[in-house]
Amino acid sequence: MSGLVESILDLTRIEADTLIPAEKPISINELVGDVVALLKGKAEAKGLQLTAETDGLPTELLGDPRHLRTALLHYAENAIRFTEAGSVTIRVKVVSQDTTGALLHFEVEDTGIGIAPEGLPRLFTLFEQADNSSTRKYGGAGLGLFITRKIAQRMGGDAGGQSTLGQGSTFWFTASLKKQRS
Repeated sequence: MSGLVESILDLTRIEADTLIPAEKPISINELVGDVVALLKGKAEAKGLQLTAETDGLPTELLGDPRHLRTALLHYAENAIRFTEAGSVTIRVKVVSQDTTGALLHFEVEDTGIGIAPEGLPRLFTLFEQADNSSTRKYGGAGLGLFITRKIAQRMGGDAGGQSTLGQGSTFWFTASLKKQRS
C-alpha cells in the first residue's frame, strides 16, 4: 500500500476516533533497523549519511509496530526530503521506565534546510507545511506530522520539534509502551 493511501486511512481512523494502538511484542531495535533499511537507498542517492542510535533500550516491550514505524517513517522521510547535504540521525532513548512499562523518546535529527520559527507551530496542523512554497520544490501532502502527533498521543505521548533555519531540524515523539509480563 502506498504511503499516501496508508496516511489517508490513518487520518480517517483518527477523525473517526477508531485508531487504537495494538499491544504486540515489539523490538524497537528491529523497528529502527527496518526504517533505516527502507530509507537507506534514498539517503545514499542524495549523498546523505543515515544513522541510528538505539543503545540501552529495554526489550520485552509491547506496542504497535505498524503505527510506531509509520510515525518514525514520516519523520525520517521528511528529514531526507529536506536535507541536501550532511546527515540524518534516528535516535531512541528511554525517558523513564519501571516494572510495568517505559516511556520512549523517538527523534530524527537532520542537517537540512531548517524551518523559520514562525513556521514551526503550523507543522502539526492538518495539510500544513512551514512554507507552502516548499511543497512545489520538496513535495508532501502535509499529513505526516499531524498523523505522527495523533499516533503519539494515542500511545500516551506527544510530538514536537525544534529547528534553526539553514541549519537543520530535530523532530521527536514519545510513546508509552508496556512491558511484557514474565
